[in-house]
Amino acid sequence: MEKITEEQKQRRQQENEEKKAYLQSYKQFKQKGKRLAEQLEELRLGEMLPSLVTSDMPSAHNKRDLSDYMVKYDKLVSQIIKARKDAVERFTEVQQQIEKMPDENEKTVLTLRYLRNYSWEKICVEMDYSWRQVHRFHARALSNFKIKDGME
Repeated sequence: MEKITEEQKQRRQQENEEKKAYLQSYKQFKQKGKRLAEQLEELRLGEMLPSLVTSDMPSAHNKRDLSDYMVKYDKLVSQIIKARKDAVERFTEVQQQIEKMPDENEKTVLTLRYLRNYSWEKICVEMDYSWRQVHRFHARALSNFKIKDGME
């Protein structure tokens, strides 16, 4: 049996962390879209219910206010569309990389963990394996997983 040096162990751990970051990158795009949608909702509420916004300063609601609102609204909608498009593209990319793997258990554990955001316990139930076995599948899957060329 081949002995692994400390340097090899650290390099393998670094590679696994990079792979995890890549697998989780879809979530970041999804979260960005969600944050932008929340900002849009706050903008809508602020425009529809201006009396709830407390301020000592007098304010007028005229055509200029409405055009400013529409510019902000259009900008946020464009950003939301782009964020959602980016999330779908990254999801598809990660999913395709997972599907290239030969082992079904490895594909399943990566899909459930990184694309469906399942907890370890839920993965165990879904796959009908022990916690320890699921973690073995995960370790082997990370070892065998290839990040798409040009990424990292």
